[in-house]
Amino acid sequence: MIGIMLVGHGSRLKEGNLIYERIAEMVREKTDFEVEVGYMKHGRSIKGAYENLVKKGVKKIVVVPLFLLPGLHVTEDIPIILGLKEGEAEGEKIDPVEGVEIIYTEPIGADHRLAEIVVDRVRRYL
Repeated sequence: MIGIMLVGHGSRLKEGNLIYERIAEMVREKTDFEVEVGYMKHGRSIKGAYENLVKKGVKKIVVVPLFLLPGLHVTEDIPIILGLKEGEAEGEKIDPVEGVEIIYTEPIGADHRLAEIVVDRVRRYL
């Protein structure tokens, strides 16, 4: 079974984390995969999201950082938390489960679909 873990920064504002949860719901609607959200701060931890997926019987977890830039969280903290890199990180490290594979993707980055969203938003406000 395959799972997707979306990783966001997290927010102290409930409305901020609801955006991540809505994105997760949209991903669920488009796939047959189990989907969880983990946060660097202010919400369910990455470790908690990992544990939820493992409890559901997931054997392969594709981790997608919902960040635009390859900053420190994306290049250092998240890989360290996931056990893919050595070092110290801001979050609690996962306890790896034998037989569970983790695949870590690049961040959202400069995707042409973001430009479409910007243009749509500008048109809506004009």
